Amino acid sequence: MRAWARGHPWLADGLLAAALLVVTAPQLAAGQASAAARGAFTVLAVLLAATLVPRRRYPVAAFTVAAVIGAAQILFGVQNGSGPPVFALQPNNADLVILVLLYTLAAYRPRPVSIAGLVVCLIGSAVAIARWSPAHGTHPTGALFGAAAGLGGLTLTAWVLGDSVAYRYRRVYYASLEERAARAEAERDAQARIAAAAERARELQERRARAVDESAARLRRIERDLHDGAQVRLAALAMTLGEIKENLEQSAADHRTLGLVGAAHQNAKDTLAELRDLARGIHPPVLDRGLGPALGILAGTSAIPVALTVAITQRPSPAIEAIAYFCAAELLANVTKHSGASRVTIGVSEPASGLTLTVTDDGDGGARLVAGGGLAGLLERVQTVDGRLEIDSPPGGPTIVTIELPRHA
Repeated sequence: MRAWARGHPWLADGLLAAALLVVTAPQLAAGQASAAARGAFTVLAVLLAATLVPRRRYPVAAFTVAAVIGAAQILFGVQNGSGPPVFALQPNNADLVILVLLYTLAAYRPRPVSIAGLVVCLIGSAVAIARWSPAHGTHPTGALFGAAAGLGGLTLTAWVLGDSVAYRYRRVYYASLEERAARAEAERDAQARIAAAAERARELQERRARAVDESAARLRRIERDLHDGAQVRLAALAMTLGEIKENLEQSAADHRTLGLVGAAHQNAKDTLAELRDLARGIHPPVLDRGLGPALGILAGTSAIPVALTVAITQRPSPAIEAIAYFCAAELLANVTKHSGASRVTIGVSEPASGLTLTVTDDGDGGARLVAGGGLAGLLERVQTVDGRLEIDSPPGGPTIVTIELPRHA
């Protein structure tokens, strides 16, 4: 029942008001008065009962209205020996509304407000008892004591009950405040940890970017050292061995010596070719001219016709250029070996996020990531700079490989 009343406060208060009107009806029927007086009595009873309906939302206003009506009843409806009471203003059962409103005032408003309401009710009770006709009789002590105990006890009981409800509400409210404060503190701690983690992540990204750039610069230095140092000396050695071989052939040297020199000359040339391939694999010198020209040269050496489209206005970092170049080279090699394609399209664009490389072939399709395969190696290379690799290769083709890279590592 209590749960239903809490869930339907307006309906519950309306039913309470109707019940008070029902118990007030016999008083109207018992009185001897004119039709106008009965009508006024009914209007005041209905008005008193109606103050119950908005009591939860407007407790002070409802209590004020009921207190004013109660004061008028005390002044004009209570017998004081100076004349007959006004029938329409006689106290009735609907006056119980004042106690309910005092309870509501104590439950829903601050204690100073409810204490003011309690004082008003106690003063009203005292004045009503003083004006009550038995108080002017021969032996009024018993009647006065009973009336004071009854009205004062009911008034105090209503206020205490309402104040106890307010106390429970305050406890719940303060508990909710403490819980909200604890949650706020936990959220601040969590935000501080998130901020610290974000700062740590930013520092790690900056360190990784520096490491990637330094690694790319170091590889370029190694490639230049190989090209300008060891490769040049090896080329000179191969030329020297070639001249020695020619001189031995002209001087009719023994075949064993000539064979050894010839083998050394061939080994020198083979080593030079391998060294050139190694240097080119470390960092192709053509990348110094930019990604577009490097991919153009790569497309020109492909066994399958390649259509190249490069639409970039700002060069990415050298490390990103190297990754994009080697990815394109690996994908072209895969197309040549496995796809059976007759044409390849390479596109390079620069969305807001960085660099996008797309390689499309009209081959047999069915390409997928396999542990240890070439595409898996590309994925690992791309992920070192937080890049993405997507493969769309249905059976029968076409195969579209899209690589997204940041502009800077």
